Amino acid sequence: MKVVVVGAGGLGSYIGAVLSQAGHDVTLVVRGAHRTAIEKNGLRVRSHAGDFDVNVRCVASALEVDTADLALLVTKTFSLDEVADQLVHLSGSGAHVVSLLNGITAFDRLEVHGVSQDVMADGVAYMTSFRVEPGVVERKAAHQRIVLDASAGPVSRVRQAFEGTLVEIKTVPDIKVELWEKMSVVCSLAVLCAIGQRNMGSVRSHPYGAELQHRVIAEVLDVGRANGVPIPSGTEKKIGETLDRFPDDFFPSVIHDLNQGRRTEMEDLGGEISRLGRASGVPTPLHDAGTVIVNLAEALNASG
Repeated sequence: MKVVVVGAGGLGSYIGAVLSQAGHDVTLVVRGAHRTAIEKNGLRVRSHAGDFDVNVRCVASALEVDTADLALLVTKTFSLDEVADQLVHLSGSGAHVVSLLNGITAFDRLEVHGVSQDVMADGVAYMTSFRVEPGVVERKAAHQRIVLDASAGPVSRVRQAFEGTLVEIKTVPDIKVELWEKMSVVCSLAVLCAIGQRNMGSVRSHPYGAELQHRVIAEVLDVGRANGVPIPSGTEKKIGETLDRFPDDFFPSVIHDLNQGRRTEMEDLGGEISRLGRASGVPTPLHDAGTVIVNLAEALNASG
């Protein structure tokens, strides 16, 4: 199968490496030092399940690719509009398109740009991988799962692509619920570590840490329910247990990007919850605070 990964950062590179190791013809859309290193030395994956190396094709834009069977969108959420024409091109060549972006707006935005609903799916990736140096990514945490809507067109191709890998492909009746559950995970991690200015272990060990975690999860889910998403009762407990399984030394990607002077996704995560909360009359003080902290730190980074 010909697979194009649009956005080969930490997660995209890891997914591309897994698919290449499974025998697929993988192309990564990647630029800069990461591309240079991959083309020179291959792509290296560090993982507690075993390190491995793969050789994959790299391009600066998917417009350079003539045909594909499957396109995976794994950019930062704020880059979607910039690469949308590449997804339109790939879908026109016969590819099914799966968004694995954080946030809750990707499907609608891609449809506006011209990608047909029939060949597109919103997906949720429960995998954690970071680029630790050019040409090298490191997988963190044990979870490896992609969740899709059971009725989505790309499901069969995605199952075929990941067959024989360690990545579980799961389908659910309503992907919107899953998107909001993932939103509650990534937003809570970002907000907790931004407010605490420490890793998850430090936040958890504080006397007020558990209550703070409970409240930040509740903010996301209350906003989702206020916007008509049928989030089941008991989801707060489920998300709390998920957060508790993250290693003590874990920092979310928002904090990794912030510490490395890169633009973060906070506006599409905590900022989106704050905006939706205001529109629906749901207070979100913790997301407001976390977003302000990250935004101010980004501005400081940008000013040099």
